[in-house]
Amino acid sequence: MADQLRGALPRGAALRFAIALLGFPAALSPQLLGQEAGARYWVAGRYDGNRVVVYFNAVRLGHAIPSGIHGIAPPVAELFFDPVELPPDYAAGLQGQPDAERFAVGDRYDLLLGNGAGATIRLTTLVLCRADEETGNDSFLGALATVEPPAALLLTHDYYAVRRRREPPNGQAAARPETSDEFATHAGLVDGPIQIGVETGIARLLDRRMKSEATAAERALAGAAAAALQVQAFRTATGALRYYARADWKSGKEGARQRPYSLGAWISPQPSLHIMALENRTTGYGDLGLPGLLNVVDLGDGKTGVIMEVDGDDSRLLELASYREGVSLKGMPVLQSIGAGE
Repeated sequence: MADQLRGALPRGAALRFAIALLGFPAALSPQLLGQEAGARYWVAGRYDGNRVVVYFNAVRLGHAIPSGIHGIAPPVAELFFDPVELPPDYAAGLQGQPDAERFAVGDRYDLLLGNGAGATIRLTTLVLCRADEETGNDSFLGALATVEPPAALLLTHDYYAVRRRREPPNGQAAARPETSDEFATHAGLVDGPIQIGVETGIARLLDRRMKSEATAAERALAGAAAAALQVQAFRTATGALRYYARADWKSGKEGARQRPYSLGAWISPQPSLHIMALENRTTGYGDLGLPGLLNVVDLGDGKTGVIMEVDGDDSRLLELASYREGVSLKGMPVLQSIGAGE
């Protein structure tokens, strides 16, 4: 299994998982120090057409290899690696930590899809993602879950949030947003093209910031190049429109060990376009090397969740964070992170 997991990583990196959950010791992630108490949230990934996979607990198996495990197909959401099916009795024995999430086949949770849309998931199969524990890594215990209603994942992004089940008031199912005005009242990605005037304004903002942030050597390479720009629009739980933009200045003069200069930004359009916080390169590989925004979800209680992919030189990290205005991802409270690296 360890060989399968290593194969999921680029550049031959060895597997190293780290998970941070509400209620778990803060030592698992320095960012947990700023995390609010309250509801617990986990990241879920699309497994197939009507199922998701979620890892609840970090576990240690020791040298014992469980019997009765069965290999299953890898998930569509590739950052969830290669889980295997686990016997329920063995899984129950791994949930003994005081702060571990207790779960079993048949349990139901809320699935937060984005834009106020949600569904119920029912746990159907317990799964394990086994890591190389001899080098200090954790393995992870979770489940496959069937989505109710079955078509809820259509036209959604592949990464979602999960929370403990909240029964709707009076036992009635919550209304799914249907109009643009209804979507605007919930946190979520805004699909569709960005207005050309907005893109142009963001490009100018980032170009000016590059010239003030980059070193003289970086400006010499990047200054004459037009930025390659990616812009995503999203709304917060308050209905505010925001943008997440990533840009790199690739001049073609970079040496073998030089990467294009990259810069990311969280941007508000009000009262005029302005940068609220910056994201800097996290890896020396690739062109952008910046955190990627995978989805935005409404966590409830007026809170916005952002699901981000963060690449390092020999690592990949999937994070669910509680969005905060005016700070970079490093300053946002982490609700869960699943990482792989050397």
